[in-house]
Amino acid sequence: MNQSMEIALFLLLIILVLICLLCWEHRRRKEQQAYFHWLCESAKLYVFNYDSHRDIMYLSAACATILQLPETISSFSTATQQLTTPFAQVGINFLKQSMQNVDKTSNLCLTYDNSHTCFYRVTAHRFYDKNQKLRHTLGFFYDVTIEMKKEQRLERKAATDQLTGVYNRGAIHELIQLALRENTPGAFIMLDIDYFKAINDSAGHQAGDEVLRSIVRVIREHIRHTDIVGRMGGDEFCIYLPNVPSREFAQTLCERIRSAIPAGVTYGSQHHPVTMSIGCTLSKPTDNFTSLYSRADSALYQSKRQGRDKVTIDQD
Repeated sequence: MNQSMEIALFLLLIILVLICLLCWEHRRRKEQQAYFHWLCESAKLYVFNYDSHRDIMYLSAACATILQLPETISSFSTATQQLTTPFAQVGINFLKQSMQNVDKTSNLCLTYDNSHTCFYRVTAHRFYDKNQKLRHTLGFFYDVTIEMKKEQRLERKAATDQLTGVYNRGAIHELIQLALRENTPGAFIMLDIDYFKAINDSAGHQAGDEVLRSIVRVIREHIRHTDIVGRMGGDEFCIYLPNVPSREFAQTLCERIRSAIPAGVTYGSQHHPVTMSIGCTLSKPTDNFTSLYSRADSALYQSKRQGRDKVTIDQD
């Protein structure tokens, strides 16, 4: 009996020790979890952990809030069928995209219900067991919206003519080169203000600047949103029309722009007439920017020689 009691007491002691160890381990893990959450919140990190074995997605509180999802998503692979609200679908797709490019940093955007778009920098890593079976995909992302929008503003500024707001020469060159790779029929138009130097010399640069801005306003009123317009320098502008259905389409557009140009500019007591000469060419499969520009420039020169305020379509 005494021996039985001793064994029972010994087993009870072991159980108590094990319970103490389990409690200690549980408390230690909770402390670590608290430290981890504090670190994530302080660093403004949104953390996710996908358990591929159980098909469960765990989200930090901040991550769940930003994606408008629950902190635990069971059957994550079919979550789009469970969570049917429009933004929940967006959040699920965002997480799936985040897990695709592992061990790489990528930028993803998220558009909310109010059409507000945020940019996030995402990093993810896969963890395998000893049998090389995928167990977890752990990742985090953070908000880089301000940084990205600042970069976009700088890029737009670098590509934009500051006076008129259209693309500058460098940007127009790159955009047309890209458009030519599509191998679709296009048209390239060169536009030059007649006797612009005389307007600048007699009416002043402020009057000249207003003429340039008014020309851009007219061009924008007549082109499609897919067309590319830029200022080549001075009083010379260009337009690239992708997917032009015919030569007649390009000619009609050129004539409309020419006839819509303001008749003149008045500065002080003087009135200066404003007209525009235009040259146009259709693209060829072998064209690059230089060959396209050369033909359109020759057509523009032809309009100048014929008395200005004219449209010439290259016949090659």
